[in-house]
Amino acid sequence: MKNIEEIIEYIGENDVKFVKLTFCDILGRQKNVSLNASHFREACDGGVIIDASAVGMGRGDLVLMPKPDTVAAMPWRPSSGSVITVMCGIFYPDGTPFEGDCMRILSDAETAFAETGVDAQFMTESEFYITRLSDNGEPTLTPVDYAGYLDAAPLDRCENLRREIVFTLESMGMKPLSSHHEHGHGQNAVIFRAASAYRSAINTVLFRGAVKNIAYSDGLYATFAPSPMENSIGSNFRIVAELSRGGAPADDKTAEAFARGVLARLPEIAVFTNPIRNSYRRLLHRDTPCRLTLGTAKSAVRVKPGGKVEITSADTACNPFIVLALIMRAGAEGLRGEAPDPDENAFLPVSLVDAVDAARGSEFAARSLPAPFLSAYLDKKDSQACDMSRDDVLRGGL
Repeated sequence: MKNIEEIIEYIGENDVKFVKLTFCDILGRQKNVSLNASHFREACDGGVIIDASAVGMGRGDLVLMPKPDTVAAMPWRPSSGSVITVMCGIFYPDGTPFEGDCMRILSDAETAFAETGVDAQFMTESEFYITRLSDNGEPTLTPVDYAGYLDAAPLDRCENLRREIVFTLESMGMKPLSSHHEHGHGQNAVIFRAASAYRSAINTVLFRGAVKNIAYSDGLYATFAPSPMENSIGSNFRIVAELSRGGAPADDKTAEAFARGVLARLPEIAVFTNPIRNSYRRLLHRDTPCRLTLGTAKSAVRVKPGGKVEITSADTACNPFIVLALIMRAGAEGLRGEAPDPDENAFLPVSLVDAVDAARGSEFAARSLPAPFLSAYLDKKDSQACDMSRDDVLRGGL
């Protein structure tokens, strides 16, 4: 929907009773305020006040402002007295943009990338595990099936669940391309059609929420933890940048320049692509493609035919707004010939502690992200790295 009037008309015609004003905190966790639909116009005119602690950056008033082009239905809610969601920008009460608004950080990166003369669309693939609930309704690490890669029903017991997920995503206005069973027991994947970075990040956040709600309504648990199962392959957030110039796919030289820019910065941004302790169990698995070299099956970044660049180091606990923003910033460096040469003898950090240290020493991160955001984010990651009681396997840090 393009404007407020279209949304208000939809609310009236579809018996919408609540509007979820949705935003992300600095870690990428979905947050929301449930607004009575009758007050939606008022919220669009003056915003809705929240405390900055909800975003993870201090205290004090912030204002949520709905973005009409992000409206989506929530089909797992009752059809009578239905619910819709709308993503919100975040501002200070005086109208100044808030530095911790992840959507704005990505929008600014898209604007800067446009100066390269290259267009970038992003196809994403999200993997997740489906496990059983205990008798008292608590999540467990018992997989719902013992199927493997591309197995079919009845061995694959998630086929109907994936079908339900895809139908739900389509009714929310998203465009899933395909879905399948992955390598791990109970592991699944959904692939989205290429879209702008901004739209891809929104789709990812809404997708995660939809999957968790659908699984729960079926008496199951969905985890986006990077490596929930010991000795099993982890869950990937695969990103394919589709580069073009003047409507035609970019040539191999352009794609390689973009890829080298991203590859050079991966160690510095690992705290964003791999943001929790559990992320590093995934990176250490023998089948995870995370080498800092181009042209091999195990590379974290690979150039594909047709101006495509595949990035495989990020995992499903990441904040997609920030990861896509950093990929665009790094890729733009490569396109301008300003990126350092990738060190093919280097490795990604092996722990969250090392990842925080790499980001704190990164000039690239410092100029790619607002200083208040970067400082708050790294402080949180410092505390998470030291908090050994934190359960980030089942919860996935999300």
